[in-house]
Amino acid sequence: MHLDFRIEETIGEALRVFQPDIWQRDGQAVLRIEQAPDIEATLDLTPGAMGLADVAWAKRMRQFGPDAADAIAARTKGDWLSAYPKDRSGIQERLIGALRWCDDRGVAALLSCWDSLDDYGRSLAAMVLGLMGAHQSADRLWACYQTTRSASKDLFVGPLWGLIDLGDSRAADALVELLGDRRQFYEKYGFLSRVGDHRVVLPLIAELLLGVEENKPDVLWALTGVAHRMGRDAFHQQLTGDSDTQGSPGSNVELLVDRLFQYSQGDVETHFETFYTKDAGSLLALAKGQSLSA
Repeated sequence: MHLDFRIEETIGEALRVFQPDIWQRDGQAVLRIEQAPDIEATLDLTPGAMGLADVAWAKRMRQFGPDAADAIAARTKGDWLSAYPKDRSGIQERLIGALRWCDDRGVAALLSCWDSLDDYGRSLAAMVLGLMGAHQSADRLWACYQTTRSASKDLFVGPLWGLIDLGDSRAADALVELLGDRRQFYEKYGFLSRVGDHRVVLPLIAELLLGVEENKPDVLWALTGVAHRMGRDAFHQQLTGDSDTQGSPGSNVELLVDRLFQYSQGDVETHFETFYTKDAGSLLALAKGQSLSA
């Protein structure tokens, strides 16, 4: 939804049409948001903007354009959030999501209220900063990753994803570290396919041989992405070392290399689409198709 707001609007319209009970539940909240006279009145309605009202709230905020950024930052940095301790996470989601569409002023606002967000909010903000190409935030994202990487929840995923989108080399270092710690998280193989380097090849081979069976297809796709970035010769050498491997082990290496390179980088990006796409065009088409089939 943060790649292309039309996805959220498409899903919202499908819910309104095909599940009228949801409209009965949320309709009055939607109308209040649509009729809000100004940005401050719209922000006052943020805590209750759930379900279809969430979609309406995001659309109304976009109507204010980049001018919304300063008002959002003021709410975030003030004591307004403290009045809604139970709703804080959802409010942060909406405010950060709205700043996604405020261009450079949205970036400035996110950076200005960074210290007012909790770890969850900063994790979300890091992803948005990555999407917006805010290279000036890279050191802040790296510090956020260092703070959250040992937490029980996978809040480190946000800053790590942001660093990957910014092309920061420290993302590859972080992935090597996470592999060494045997940290499991949903985005692991998609991230490795994007920025994993020669250091992750042997650990991924070990996972392929000894890891959980259900993960092995994604391990192979991640290896394919790494192999294409390294190139066939460099990847082959990483597997065999400097010696000319002969016999069965060498044959196995050749078979693996041949298997990986029968697929293109485009095939990798199709498999891990969520981790590569920037315009979400195919995701929008999928959302529309699911709406029609509903």
